Amino acid sequence: MVSYNWCRLRRYAGMEDAHLDSSRKQPQNNVAARPWIAVFDLNVTGNSPAGSCVLAEVLGLADEFDITVFSDAFDGGAAGLERSGCGAHQQKRCDDMPGNGGAGRVRWVRVPLPAKPGFLRYMVFSLLAPGMLRKHIAARGAPPILLQATQGQFPGADICYAHFCHRAYLKQQWQSQNARGLRRLVRWITHRYNAETERRSFLKASLVVAPSRGLAKVLAETYPFLENRILTIPNPVDAASFARPEGFDRNPLLAQLGLPVGARVLCFAALGNFSHKGLGILLEALAGIDDRAVRLMVVGGNAGEIAEFSVLARNLGVSHRVVFTGFQRDIRPYLWAADLFVLPSLCETFALVVMQAMAAGVPAVVTRLHGVEDYAVHGENAWFVERNPDAVRVAISGVLRDKKHLQAAGVAASQAALRFDRAHFVETWRKCMRLAIKQKSATGTLAPLPTVRFTAQTERTW
Repeated sequence: MVSYNWCRLRRYAGMEDAHLDSSRKQPQNNVAARPWIAVFDLNVTGNSPAGSCVLAEVLGLADEFDITVFSDAFDGGAAGLERSGCGAHQQKRCDDMPGNGGAGRVRWVRVPLPAKPGFLRYMVFSLLAPGMLRKHIAARGAPPILLQATQGQFPGADICYAHFCHRAYLKQQWQSQNARGLRRLVRWITHRYNAETERRSFLKASLVVAPSRGLAKVLAETYPFLENRILTIPNPVDAASFARPEGFDRNPLLAQLGLPVGARVLCFAALGNFSHKGLGILLEALAGIDDRAVRLMVVGGNAGEIAEFSVLARNLGVSHRVVFTGFQRDIRPYLWAADLFVLPSLCETFALVVMQAMAAGVPAVVTRLHGVEDYAVHGENAWFVERNPDAVRVAISGVLRDKKHLQAAGVAASQAALRFDRAHFVETWRKCMRLAIKQKSATGTLAPLPTVRFTAQTERTW
């Protein structure tokens, strides 16, 4: 068990109350006085749904806090990353911990993990990360003020950043997913392992942060002891970056993909798990749409899933109307080229990709998902559908027939996304960390923090 440095806690928490205001102060010149926070997540990169949120958080808070990220991968190199004491010849592993190089820096400690399977990555991380933390505590001579971990990746963390509820998924949705054979077995082991580690982590955590009210409700129902320990902070979207550039010409991309210039383009995007995300349902819906100008771009997925669903598209007679792009590091041009985004997913915690599509000015046809219900308004910037091919087909056909409404919905979608920009996300986390440190110094534990409520109609309030 890590023993916290209470002198440092009290010194930081004793700052004037104005320091807790939402207004930002200039970073302190005395860098060593900045509170040290250790953050644990397997993959802190822009390509990870949870990791991208952690990335936005730590880079946004690095001007005030001394942050060390323990992760297999980290995308912070262009935004103030300090590899912990490493020279150019030591890019993969960082062991020594000198003083911080300056305000606005984030240290990255690489926890090397196997590429797959998923459950093995989690297991290896849980074995290696505690030892790496102890080594860095010994090198620095003091422990972190706070430990933050994604989900159950580091049992014992003060703050758990939950992006899923594996126990609820196994109980309520597992039987509805269509994976078979070895893929199904690996996914079951991964969810079962994470269900156990999340339970252990939630029991020990003083605070659990969830990205949507829907997930917060599921967590409270699944783990009743969490009811007064859950804080809701919606995921951020870089609205300015995802906004479709003025004068964007999609025709070169359509030609590259083999799609006709006059196509009505649907976009489906997911890193993987196509059956869970509803690609099979979408392909069946497409087969029932008479308008042959309607085409589908499928962005993401691994080779095995692409091959599997390519066969399904061929069997449904729509293979000539579907293009699989594979994994793309930059999804924005594909969103900009689309007329409509479609995601009939089984369940999500926030469905960040839907928010990204809306920020790109692309309205969505989507099932009622956690997070999406917090920002989508049926008939205004999105259309909610039941999770079956007929419902999806009717919605797509109706939306594409009314071009003026579709255009207006795109404008409304981009405006909705502005309410979830990174600046608000970072400032909410800033308040969370300040209050956590202040309360821990006074009581020795983190008392329940006031819930942050985000809705499409109300302002953000504590």
